[in-house]
Amino acid sequence: MSHTIDHPDVAAMPRLTRLQAVALVAAPAVAVVARLLATPWYQDDANKPDNARVLTEVADSVGRNQAGALLAVLSAALFVVAAIVVGGIVRERSPRAGWAGLVLAGFGAFGLALFSAFVGVVTIVAEHDDREAMLELMTRLNDSAVAGVSFLVLALGAVGWLVLGYGLYRSVSIPRAAAVVSAIGAAGVMLTTPGPAIAFIAGSAALCLLGFAWVAVASQRHT
Repeated sequence: MSHTIDHPDVAAMPRLTRLQAVALVAAPAVAVVARLLATPWYQDDANKPDNARVLTEVADSVGRNQAGALLAVLSAALFVVAAIVVGGIVRERSPRAGWAGLVLAGFGAFGLALFSAFVGVVTIVAEHDDREAMLELMTRLNDSAVAGVSFLVLALGAVGWLVLGYGLYRSVSIPRAAAVVSAIGAAGVMLTTPGPAIAFIAGSAALCLLGFAWVAVASQRHT
């Protein structure tokens, strides 16, 4: 026997389609695999990028890093879809938060794609014979305006997912714990993209996967 609740806010909350739910879960799931494959951007004792170590490890596993870069690009595209799905849930109760979070999260996805392309370039650089010249090139790439823009839009993406998480928190159809885990996990995916350790970059994606899967399951239940 099923029961319904005649509450205006509950009635307004849409159930996600199966395709939407799968897309939501797929974004962090692909990110977990991509981040386990790619070499993290290590830092030295001075808290600066350890380009020599990165270049050495990438050179030892070029194919694995190229696969990680490709999956990271796919994950970036899926995070756009995830932002659209979550933004749709949030806009039912908080239109402004939904749109603001969606736009900022979109910037974050662009940052993910930029960094993925950067990793792809490094896999090519790592195969070059002139090691000193390649280290100099990597240093210049790290100091370039493109790298700065990438980090900036990733930070904007983190803010966007925190806004969307706040919107989910206020939603009557999503458990508040799921909203919190989703917000922290997705923001963490953005902020840990450069590294410096697998535990951070893969761990944040795994936390995001847990939160998004929780939201997907909750949105499929009959109220």
